[in-house]
Amino acid sequence: MTSIVITIILVALVGIGFAVGRYTTVKTFDSQIQGFSGAFTLERILNDKKKSEISRVYHDGDSVSQKLNDISWSVPNTLTPFVGNAPTPGRHGVAHINSMQFRSESEIEIPKPGDTYRIFITGGSTAYGSGAPSEDTTIAGYLSSILTNKLSPSTNLKYEVFTMANPAWASTHERIVIENRLSELTPDLVISFSGNNDVHWGKLGRNILWFRSYADEFFLNLIKEAYKLTGHQEIPEITEISSEEVPPQLVAERLLKNVKLSLFALSLSQKTIDYVYLLQPTLAVTGKKLTEREQESLKYQEYFKKSYAQIDNLLGNMNANNFKYINLTDVFDNLDSQEDIFLDSYHFGDKGNEIIAENIFSQLKDIIVQ
Repeated sequence: MTSIVITIILVALVGIGFAVGRYTTVKTFDSQIQGFSGAFTLERILNDKKKSEISRVYHDGDSVSQKLNDISWSVPNTLTPFVGNAPTPGRHGVAHINSMQFRSESEIEIPKPGDTYRIFITGGSTAYGSGAPSEDTTIAGYLSSILTNKLSPSTNLKYEVFTMANPAWASTHERIVIENRLSELTPDLVISFSGNNDVHWGKLGRNILWFRSYADEFFLNLIKEAYKLTGHQEIPEITEISSEEVPPQLVAERLLKNVKLSLFALSLSQKTIDYVYLLQPTLAVTGKKLTEREQESLKYQEYFKKSYAQIDNLLGNMNANNFKYINLTDVFDNLDSQEDIFLDSYHFGDKGNEIIAENIFSQLKDIIVQ
């Protein structure tokens, strides 16, 4: 009888130990996952003051205010070949990610129909459409509508605009996705809407040719925790983060390298693919008269201005076939201090996205219609 009691006690202790261990493990991972998901929607990143002001950057601010928790901000990511991480397929509030990780409700038709002109836009969170209240109000969404309405009646072509972009991506991610993904899907035009994140990471001391994005760090930390809990040797750190800003000239040179490599990858195609690099507007470099709310979001102004000047100089002097560089930093300069456009330092509401799409069309129409 005594032995049975002892056995029961031992089994109970083992069970309790297992339960406690499991709870501790689950709690560790859950806290990290919950922390990372805290930026998935616009609702989750805004305090009460910003929520009350956010409507100003939208055409229908009252409607947007009612669905902040459906508006995608930092889209859920999944581990993705070579670029590390990219949007997770599925529906995330108003955002739809198709099976190939493009932000679109439609799948990409392969082979491409003969009556179709296909455009890909790549970049970071602004290109992705963080803060856009619908698919139609991303930069790609607006551009698609403009092309369809203004060109299709005369060209009899269908115009597709697909977005392959991800929050925190730098030009290195764009280059790899152009080389390994976009170039394989018979595009007619590839657009990099970019520049901001290379400068952002440079400000934080990262070498954009060899660094981890926020999603990379998240997944690596989960793996590190798993190694730690299972008693395995700690994974060594192989990236370097400088305590100093990356010099603006070096930021520009690394970006230029990625642009040249992207263009070269596209040139290997059997058909001509045009490549356009759009230097995106950002709060620190805009000539727009800022509203009081926009002024409060202003940061890193001196570093951004120096870095953008270097980028503009290098890309402005790059002469290559099937390549066009456009500096879009002045796209909002004619707006006054009563017109809110910027959500924060880097992003826009649908008003800003529409202005950008209209400007892209006016500057690229001659390339698209040849």
